[in-house]
Amino acid sequence: MYLIVRALYAISGLFSFQTLRRTGMVLGTLYYHASPSRRRVAEKNAELIGVSDPKSVAKNSFRHSFATFAEALYSHRLDREFAKNIEIENLAGDSLSDAKGDFLITAHIGCWELAAVAFTEIFDRKVAVIGRKMKDAKVNEFLVAQRETDKVLHISHRSVAEKVPECLDSGISVGALLDHSAVQKDSIFVPFFGHNTTFIKGIPMLTVRKEVRIIPAFLIRTEKTYKLVVYPAIEPDKSLKPKERIYDIARRVNVVYEDIIRRYPDQWYLLHKRFKKIMHPDGTVTDTFYK
Repeated sequence: MYLIVRALYAISGLFSFQTLRRTGMVLGTLYYHASPSRRRVAEKNAELIGVSDPKSVAKNSFRHSFATFAEALYSHRLDREFAKNIEIENLAGDSLSDAKGDFLITAHIGCWELAAVAFTEIFDRKVAVIGRKMKDAKVNEFLVAQRETDKVLHISHRSVAEKVPECLDSGISVGALLDHSAVQKDSIFVPFFGHNTTFIKGIPMLTVRKEVRIIPAFLIRTEKTYKLVVYPAIEPDKSLKPKERIYDIARRVNVVYEDIIRRYPDQWYLLHKRFKKIMHPDGTVTDTFYK
Protein backbone atom coordinates (compact mmCIF):
# COMPACT_ATOMS: atom_id res chain seq x y z
CA MET A 1 0.00 0.00 0.00
CA TYR A 2 2.81 2.40 0.88
CA LEU A 3 4.45 2.05 -2.54
CA ILE A 4 1.10 2.52 -4.29
CA VAL A 5 0.40 5.73 -2.38
CA ARG A 6 3.87 7.09 -3.09
CA ALA A 7 3.53 6.25 -6.77
CA LEU A 8 0.12 7.93 -6.91
CA TYR A 9 1.52 11.17 -5.50
CA ALA A 10 4.54 10.99 -7.81
CA ILE A 11 2.37 10.50 -10.89
CA SER A 12 -0.07 13.23 -9.84
CA GLY A 13 2.84 15.66 -9.69
CA LEU A 14 3.10 15.41 -13.47
CA PHE A 15 -0.39 16.84 -13.95
CA SER A 16 -1.88 20.30 -13.58
CA PHE A 17 -4.57 21.20 -11.07
CA GLN A 18 -7.25 21.28 -13.79
CA THR A 19 -6.20 17.87 -15.12
CA LEU A 20 -6.48 16.36 -11.65
CA ARG A 21 -9.93 17.91 -11.23
CA ARG A 22 -11.18 16.62 -14.59
CA THR A 23 -9.80 13.15 -13.86
CA GLY A 24 -11.66 13.09 -10.56
CA MET A 25 -14.90 14.15 -12.23
CA VAL A 26 -14.61 11.32 -14.78
CA LEU A 27 -13.85 8.74 -12.08
CA GLY A 28 -16.83 9.98 -10.08
CA THR A 29 -19.15 9.49 -13.05
CA LEU A 30 -17.82 5.96 -13.57
CA TYR A 31 -18.29 5.08 -9.89
CA TYR A 32 -21.83 6.48 -9.95
CA HIS A 33 -22.75 3.91 -12.61
CA ALA A 34 -20.66 1.12 -11.06
CA SER A 35 -22.02 1.28 -7.49
CA PRO A 36 -25.83 0.93 -7.25
CA SER A 37 -25.70 0.72 -3.44
CA ARG A 38 -23.82 4.03 -3.05
CA ARG A 39 -26.05 5.58 -5.70
CA ARG A 40 -29.15 4.66 -3.67
CA VAL A 41 -27.62 6.18 -0.52
CA ALA A 42 -26.76 9.40 -2.35
CA GLU A 43 -30.22 9.70 -3.89
CA LYS A 44 -31.87 9.04 -0.51
CA ASN A 45 -29.74 11.74 1.12
CA ALA A 46 -30.63 14.15 -1.68
CA GLU A 47 -34.31 13.47 -0.95
CA LEU A 48 -33.80 13.99 2.79
CA ILE A 49 -32.20 17.42 2.30
CA GLY A 50 -35.10 18.43 0.06
CA VAL A 51 -33.59 18.96 -3.41
CA SER A 52 -35.97 19.03 -6.37
CA ASP A 53 -34.00 16.58 -8.55
CA PRO A 54 -32.37 13.95 -6.29
CA LYS A 55 -30.97 11.82 -9.12
CA SER A 56 -29.17 14.71 -10.82
CA VAL A 57 -27.81 16.09 -7.54
CA ALA A 58 -26.65 12.62 -6.47
CA LYS A 59 -24.80 12.08 -9.75
CA ASN A 60 -23.05 15.44 -9.48
CA SER A 61 -22.15 14.65 -5.87
CA PHE A 62 -20.19 11.62 -7.08
CA ARG A 63 -18.36 13.84 -9.57
CA HIS A 64 -17.52 16.53 -7.00
CA SER A 65 -16.51 14.01 -4.33
CA PHE A 66 -14.03 12.27 -6.61
CA ALA A 67 -12.75 15.65 -7.80
CA THR A 68 -11.96 16.36 -4.13
CA PHE A 69 -10.02 13.10 -3.81
CA ALA A 70 -8.02 13.98 -6.93
CA GLU A 71 -7.43 17.61 -5.92
CA ALA A 72 -6.15 16.44 -2.53
CA LEU A 73 -3.07 15.19 -4.38
CA TYR A 74 -2.34 18.86 -5.11
CA SER A 75 -2.22 19.82 -1.42
CA HIS A 76 1.58 20.08 -1.18
CA ARG A 77 1.57 22.46 -4.18
CA LEU A 78 -1.09 24.86 -2.89
CA ASP A 79 0.74 28.06 -1.90
CA ARG A 80 0.05 31.77 -1.43
CA GLU A 81 0.23 32.34 -5.21
CA PHE A 82 -2.48 29.72 -5.79
CA ALA A 83 -4.52 31.19 -2.93
CA LYS A 84 -4.57 34.60 -4.64
CA ASN A 85 -7.00 33.16 -7.21
CA ILE A 86 -9.43 31.91 -4.56
CA GLU A 87 -12.54 34.07 -4.25
CA ILE A 88 -13.44 35.03 -0.67
CA GLU A 89 -16.95 35.38 0.73
CA ASN A 90 -16.20 36.55 4.25
CA LEU A 91 -19.40 36.80 6.27
CA ALA A 92 -17.35 37.02 9.49
CA GLY A 93 -16.15 40.58 8.88
CA ASP A 94 -12.86 41.62 10.45
CA SER A 95 -13.16 39.23 13.41
CA LEU A 96 -10.61 36.90 11.80
CA SER A 97 -7.90 39.51 12.23
CA ASP A 98 -7.98 38.64 15.93
CA ALA A 99 -5.74 35.57 15.74
CA LYS A 100 -6.33 33.26 18.68
CA GLY A 101 -6.98 29.64 19.47
CA ASP A 102 -10.38 28.63 18.13
CA PHE A 103 -12.08 25.86 16.18
CA LEU A 104 -12.16 26.02 12.40
CA ILE A 105 -14.91 23.69 11.25
CA THR A 106 -15.78 22.69 7.74
CA ALA A 107 -17.87 19.92 6.19
CA HIS A 108 -17.50 17.24 3.54
CA ILE A 109 -18.51 19.77 0.91
CA GLY A 110 -16.57 21.39 -1.92
CA CYS A 111 -12.88 20.52 -1.53
CA TRP A 112 -12.70 19.82 2.19
CA GLU A 113 -9.24 18.27 1.80
CA LEU A 114 -7.73 21.66 0.90
CA ALA A 115 -9.91 23.90 3.09
CA ALA A 116 -7.42 24.23 5.94
CA VAL A 117 -4.51 24.97 3.59
CA ALA A 118 -6.51 27.65 1.77
CA PHE A 119 -7.64 29.20 5.06
CA THR A 120 -4.10 29.42 6.42
CA GLU A 121 -2.71 30.96 3.24
CA ILE A 122 -5.48 33.54 2.92
CA PHE A 123 -5.74 34.59 6.57
CA ASP A 124 -2.16 33.84 7.63
CA ARG A 125 -3.26 31.62 10.52
CA LYS A 126 -1.91 28.34 11.87
CA VAL A 127 -4.34 25.41 11.89
CA ALA A 128 -3.97 21.95 13.41
CA VAL A 129 -6.25 19.54 11.56
CA ILE A 130 -7.82 16.54 13.29
CA GLY A 131 -7.60 13.43 11.11
CA ARG A 132 -7.86 9.68 11.42
CA LYS A 133 -4.62 7.77 11.85
CA MET A 134 -4.04 5.19 9.11
CA LYS A 135 -3.46 1.60 10.23
CA ASP A 136 -0.38 1.34 8.01
CA ALA A 137 2.24 3.40 9.87
CA LYS A 138 4.35 4.12 6.78
CA VAL A 139 1.33 5.27 4.77
CA ASN A 140 0.18 7.43 7.67
CA GLU A 141 3.60 9.05 8.05
CA PHE A 142 3.81 9.75 4.32
CA LEU A 143 0.32 11.27 4.07
CA VAL A 144 0.87 13.48 7.11
CA ALA A 145 4.12 14.74 5.55
CA GLN A 146 2.27 15.56 2.31
CA ARG A 147 -0.48 17.48 4.09
CA GLU A 148 1.52 19.36 6.70
CA THR A 149 3.04 22.77 5.94
CA ASP A 150 4.61 25.47 8.07
CA LYS A 151 1.04 26.58 8.91
CA VAL A 152 -0.92 23.32 8.79
CA LEU A 153 -0.29 20.72 11.50
CA HIS A 154 -1.84 17.28 11.95
CA ILE A 155 -3.50 15.84 15.06
CA SER A 156 -4.37 12.14 15.17
CA HIS A 157 -7.93 11.48 16.31
CA ARG A 158 -6.37 9.33 19.04
CA SER A 159 -4.51 12.34 20.48
CA VAL A 160 -7.40 14.81 20.55
CA ALA A 161 -7.81 14.97 24.34
CA GLU A 162 -4.16 15.91 24.82
CA LYS A 163 -3.24 17.89 21.70
CA VAL A 164 -6.35 20.02 21.08
CA PRO A 165 -6.20 21.96 24.39
CA GLU A 166 -2.46 22.50 23.83
CA CYS A 167 -3.11 24.02 20.40
CA LEU A 168 -5.94 26.24 21.63
CA ASP A 169 -3.81 27.51 24.51
CA SER A 170 -0.98 28.25 22.04
CA GLY A 171 -3.23 30.37 19.81
CA ILE A 172 -3.47 27.75 17.06
CA SER A 173 -6.83 27.08 15.40
CA VAL A 174 -8.04 23.47 15.38
CA GLY A 175 -9.72 22.20 12.22
CA ALA A 176 -12.42 19.53 12.21
CA LEU A 177 -15.29 18.14 10.12
CA LEU A 178 -18.51 17.63 12.06
CA ASP A 179 -21.13 16.86 9.39
CA HIS A 180 -20.86 13.05 9.31
CA SER A 181 -22.86 10.51 11.26
CA ALA A 182 -21.30 9.45 14.55
CA VAL A 183 -21.44 6.58 17.04
CA GLN A 184 -24.41 7.12 19.32
CA LYS A 185 -22.41 6.91 22.58
CA ASP A 186 -20.18 9.79 21.40
CA SER A 187 -23.06 11.95 20.19
CA ILE A 188 -26.01 14.09 21.05
CA PHE A 189 -29.14 14.21 18.89
CA VAL A 190 -29.62 17.54 17.13
CA PRO A 191 -32.06 18.63 14.37
CA PHE A 192 -30.57 18.44 10.87
CA PHE A 193 -32.81 19.04 7.86
CA GLY A 194 -35.83 18.30 10.01
CA HIS A 195 -34.48 15.04 11.46
CA ASN A 196 -33.13 14.59 14.99
CA THR A 197 -29.85 12.83 14.24
CA THR A 198 -26.39 12.29 15.73
CA PHE A 199 -23.85 15.08 16.19
CA ILE A 200 -20.46 14.19 17.67
CA LYS A 201 -20.28 16.11 20.94
CA GLY A 202 -16.52 16.43 21.50
CA ILE A 203 -15.94 19.79 19.80
CA PRO A 204 -19.03 21.50 21.30
CA MET A 205 -17.95 20.27 24.75
CA LEU A 206 -14.42 21.66 24.31
CA THR A 207 -15.83 24.90 22.91
CA VAL A 208 -17.83 25.39 26.09
CA ARG A 209 -15.08 24.17 28.43
CA LYS A 210 -12.35 26.35 26.87
CA GLU A 211 -14.72 29.26 26.13
CA VAL A 212 -13.53 29.56 22.53
CA ARG A 213 -15.36 30.30 19.32
CA ILE A 214 -16.08 28.19 16.25
CA ILE A 215 -15.36 29.61 12.79
CA PRO A 216 -17.27 27.77 10.02
CA ALA A 217 -15.44 27.91 6.67
CA PHE A 218 -16.00 26.00 3.42
CA LEU A 219 -13.91 25.73 0.25
CA ILE A 220 -16.48 25.62 -2.54
CA ARG A 221 -15.51 24.52 -6.05
CA THR A 222 -15.94 27.11 -8.82
CA GLU A 223 -15.40 26.72 -12.56
CA LYS A 224 -11.63 27.18 -12.44
CA THR A 225 -10.64 27.36 -8.79
CA TYR A 226 -12.49 27.83 -5.45
CA LYS A 227 -14.47 30.19 -3.28
CA LEU A 228 -13.76 30.25 0.47
CA VAL A 229 -17.02 30.94 2.32
CA VAL A 230 -16.48 32.01 5.94
CA TYR A 231 -19.50 32.33 8.24
CA PRO A 232 -19.79 34.47 11.39
CA ALA A 233 -18.18 32.93 14.46
CA ILE A 234 -20.27 30.78 16.80
CA GLU A 235 -19.57 31.43 20.48
CA PRO A 236 -20.94 29.74 23.62
CA ASP A 237 -24.04 31.41 25.00
CA LYS A 238 -23.09 32.12 28.62
CA SER A 239 -26.71 32.77 29.55
CA LEU A 240 -27.34 29.02 29.20
CA LYS A 241 -26.36 26.19 31.53
CA PRO A 242 -23.25 24.22 30.42
CA LYS A 243 -25.19 21.24 28.99
CA GLU A 244 -27.55 23.61 27.21
CA ARG A 245 -24.57 25.49 25.75
CA ILE A 246 -23.20 22.26 24.26
CA TYR A 247 -26.51 21.48 22.57
CA ASP A 248 -26.88 25.09 21.43
CA ILE A 249 -23.42 25.08 19.83
CA ALA A 250 -24.22 21.87 17.91
CA ARG A 251 -27.61 23.24 16.83
CA ARG A 252 -26.07 26.46 15.50
CA VAL A 253 -23.36 24.55 13.64
CA ASN A 254 -26.07 22.48 11.96
CA VAL A 255 -27.91 25.67 10.96
CA VAL A 256 -24.75 26.79 9.15
CA TYR A 257 -24.33 23.34 7.61
CA GLU A 258 -27.90 23.41 6.33
CA ASP A 259 -27.33 26.82 4.76
CA ILE A 260 -24.13 25.92 2.88
CA ILE A 261 -25.56 22.54 1.78
CA ARG A 262 -28.74 24.17 0.45
CA ARG A 263 -26.57 26.56 -1.54
CA TYR A 264 -24.35 23.81 -2.97
CA PRO A 265 -26.19 20.47 -2.51
CA ASP A 266 -24.31 18.64 -5.26
CA GLN A 267 -20.95 19.50 -3.66
CA TRP A 268 -21.87 17.78 -0.40
CA TYR A 269 -20.62 14.22 0.09
CA LEU A 270 -23.97 12.46 -0.34
CA LEU A 271 -22.40 8.99 -0.54
CA HIS A 272 -22.26 8.75 3.27
CA LYS A 273 -25.17 7.49 5.41
CA ARG A 274 -25.54 10.78 7.27
CA PHE A 275 -28.99 10.05 8.71
CA LYS A 276 -28.10 6.60 10.01
CA LYS A 277 -29.58 7.12 13.49
CA ILE A 278 -32.80 9.10 14.02
CA MET A 279 -34.37 9.90 17.40
CA HIS A 280 -38.15 10.15 17.36
CA PRO A 281 -40.32 12.34 19.64
CA ASP A 282 -40.96 9.38 21.96
CA GLY A 283 -37.21 8.93 22.49
CA THR A 284 -36.81 5.79 20.39
CA VAL A 285 -33.89 5.57 17.95
CA THR A 286 -34.18 3.87 14.57
CA ASP A 287 -31.97 3.36 11.52
CA THR A 288 -34.50 2.68 8.76
CA PHE A 289 -33.76 5.32 6.11
CA TYR A 290 -31.23 3.25 4.18
CA LYS A 291 -32.94 -0.17 4.36
